[in-house]
Amino acid sequence: MKRIALALAATVFTVSPVFALSLTSVQVGEIYCDARLSGDMAPVLAILTPELAALVARSVPAGGDAATAVPWQSSTDYASNCMPVGASGTAERPEIVIAFGYTDPGKAQYADRLIMRFVDQRLRIDDIAYANSGTLRDKLAAK
Repeated sequence: MKRIALALAATVFTVSPVFALSLTSVQVGEIYCDARLSGDMAPVLAILTPELAALVARSVPAGGDAATAVPWQSSTDYASNCMPVGASGTAERPEIVIAFGYTDPGKAQYADRLIMRFVDQRLRIDDIAYANSGTLRDKLAAK
């Protein structure tokens, strides 16, 4: 029984952003997608660079919700599915391609890119490049 508890604790500590030295780009993408689909952006807020976190904080009105106040993806419609589907970028600025889809065949599928960088040896989201042009930082700076 003690071994099971230790194994579970080890699993939690290896995938939690708080305890891991760094997440992989795919893990960052999965956290992002889970948050987008659930509507709870708290896990994503925890893995933003300090600069992007400050921009996000300024754009959320008092009592507002980061899930709806921040343009986290190209489309304002909530997607039916979201998943990391590829990687690009460089070793210093990795990117993960995030595909969004809808059950409605009339809605176009698209893919945004999470642009990341290392902060204190931890991979963090530094920007989001939208499929249709522009970035999250651009939109937040324009507010």
